[in-house]
Formats: sequence, structure tokens, C-alpha cells
Amino acid sequence: MKLIEDSAELDCEVIGNPIPEVQWWFIEGEEPNEMITQLFDGAREDRVRINATYINHATSTLVLTNLTLNDTGIYECRASNDPDRNDLRTPPKVKWIRSQANVIVFE
Repeated sequence: MKLIEDSAELDCEVIGNPIPEVQWWFIEGEEPNEMITQLFDGAREDRVRINATYINHATSTLVLTNLTLNDTGIYECRASNDPDRNDLRTPPKVKWIRSQANVIVFE
């Protein structure tokens, strides 16, 4: 739980061989009408920062600054080392591993 205009930081650490790729996603709303958006560095009017390192394992930190009420929702870290993970024509052999955090912003 965070107050409006605060910052939130989420960490994700994964291991695997080869080292998995990490992606961040934002889920808002309820099933079946939920909206899922992939986050990237500089998203949301430059309020999203993503730092990642891929050395012996993968670590990634998502930082949300100047929170608004619209930032309330589920943030999901997804990791996969399947070589077909980003190929839209070939389904991945191994699905993405997911971990979620719920962020609630109050006035």
C-alpha cells in the first residue's frame, strides 16, 4: 500500500540455465475484463524505471515514481529461458514463470 505521489519498488530474481529473460507486466481490472500491459523503461510518462542484470542469474527491479490512483493493480514479473519465448508463431515449450505483487495507491 502506497500513498499518491510516493514511489514503489519491486524486485524479481530468477535462476536458470541459460539465464532467463525477465519481463514486467501490469494487470488492472478483474477477469474476464482485465487489461494486461507490458511495462518498459520510460513507460507511463517516464515514471517507470526497470533495471536488470544478467550475470550468473537474472535480477530485475521495477521502480514506479510519482504514483497515481491509476497505478493500483497487479504487477507481474515473468521469466523464461525458452528459446521460443518471444516467437509469436511458435508456442513456447516452457511457459513463462510468474510472480505477482498487488500495489494499492491511496490519496
